[in-house]
Amino acid sequence: MKLRYCIICVITFFSNTSIVFSQKKIDGNKLEEKIEFFFPVLNIITKELDGNAPIIKESNELINEADSKKIIADSAKGLSANLNIGSHSIHENRPGQSYYHSYRTIASIAARKPLYYWGALKAKSKIAELSKKFALQKTESIKTNLVIQIKSDFMDLLYLNYKLTLEKEALKFSEENEEKLIEKQKLGLGTELEISEATIRKLEQSILIEETERVLEIKKSYFQFDTGYYNSIILSIPKEFIQFCSNHEFGKNIPQLISSHSSKDIENLKTSIQSEKENIKIAEASLKPKINLIGGVYQDQIDLPDTPDSVRRNNFLVGIEANWNIWDSSRSKGEKSLALAQKRTFEIQLESSIRELRLKIKGLRSQLNNLSNQITLSKKLASTAKSRFKKSQIEFNENLITVNELHLSRLSLTEAELGLIKSVFKYFQLKLEYEMSIKFPHS
Repeated sequence: MKLRYCIICVITFFSNTSIVFSQKKIDGNKLEEKIEFFFPVLNIITKELDGNAPIIKESNELINEADSKKIIADSAKGLSANLNIGSHSIHENRPGQSYYHSYRTIASIAARKPLYYWGALKAKSKIAELSKKFALQKTESIKTNLVIQIKSDFMDLLYLNYKLTLEKEALKFSEENEEKLIEKQKLGLGTELEISEATIRKLEQSILIEETERVLEIKKSYFQFDTGYYNSIILSIPKEFIQFCSNHEFGKNIPQLISSHSSKDIENLKTSIQSEKENIKIAEASLKPKINLIGGVYQDQIDLPDTPDSVRRNNFLVGIEANWNIWDSSRSKGEKSLALAQKRTFEIQLESSIRELRLKIKGLRSQLNNLSNQITLSKKLASTAKSRFKKSQIEFNENLITVNELHLSRLSLTEAELGLIKSVFKYFQLKLEYEMSIKFPHS
C-alpha cells in the first residue's frame, strides 16, 4: 500500500538528445633466496601477466562491471527527466451540440530529483563503491596467487628438465657399461647374465626418460596457457645455481614474524561486512517516506465556459512529492534479517580466517626451518653418494662388484642430486608464499 502526497504549484496561461639467462657471480650468502634472481625470465613473464594471462584478463572485467554498477547506483541520486509526445484523433459526441472531431498533439516534460531517502540512496552508492573495491581486491588476489603458482610451476619445469638431463646421463652410463661388458665377454672375462642385467638397466632408464619427457611437455603446455607467454624459455640449470645449492646456508634470511597479519581474503571479508551494513540501512529505510523534488511542463485542453469550443493550456508544475510505503508484506523485514545473517556469517568467517592465517604463517616458518635442515642433510647425502659412486667405478673396473651394484650406486647419486635440487625448490616455493603472507598489503 502506498500513500502519495504532493505539494505543487501550478502556473497556467491560455494561448494557441625468447629470453637468455644472465650470468651472475656467486657470493656466498649474499645472494637472494629467490628463483627469479637466477632466472630473470620470470620477471618478464610476471610483468606481462596483465596483458597475457587469461585469468587476469577475465578478472579485469570485474572492475569494469563494478564501475558500471557504481554509475547506476549514483544515477539514482541525480535528476531524471522524461519527455512524452502523443498525437491523438479525438471524436466527441456532445449532447445538444454538433458532432465534434479534432486532431491533437500533446507534449509533456517531467523531472524528478530525490531529496531525502533516509540514507538509502547513499547506502546503494556505498555498496557499489565497495563492490569496486572488492573487485580490485579480488583481481589483486588472483594476480598474487597466479604469480606464486607460476613461479612454483616454473621450478617444477626446471626440476623435470634437470631430472631428464640426469636420466639421460644415467642412460649414457648404462649404454657404456653394456658395451664394456660385451667387450669383456668377447675376451672371456664376462658372462651373458651380466650383459642381460646391463641391458635391462638400460631399457628401464629409457622408459624413465620417456615418462619424464611426457610429463615435462604437459606441464610446459599448461605453463604457457596460464601465463600467455609462448616465447622460448631456457630450462637448463646453470652451474652457478648448482654451486649456490651446494654452498649457500639456507634458513639464515627468513623474515621475522610481525604482530598483526592480514591477507587479501581477510580484506575481502571486511569489505563484504561493510556492504551488508549498508544493506541493513536500505532495508530499514524501505518503509519510511521518501521525499522528491518534482517539476514539469505539460499541455491539456479544457472547455471554455458557455461555449462548445476548447482551449489548449501550457502548464508549468513544481513542487515536493512524498511517497510512503506503509506495508510491504514483511519484505523489508526479511531483507534486513537476511543482511544481518550474512553480516554475521562474514564476521564468523573473518575471525576464522584471521586465526587460520596466523597458523598458516607459523606453519610456513616452521616448514622453512625444517627444509633448511633437510637441505643441509641433502648436501651431505649428495656428497657421500658422489664419493661412493667414484669408489664403485674403481671396484667395478677391478671386477670387485657387479654391474647391478654399480648401477645402484649411480642411481643413488642421481637421486641424491635430484633430492637436493627438489629441496631447494620447495624451500623457494614456501618462502615466496611466506613472504607474500607477511608483507600484505605491499606484497
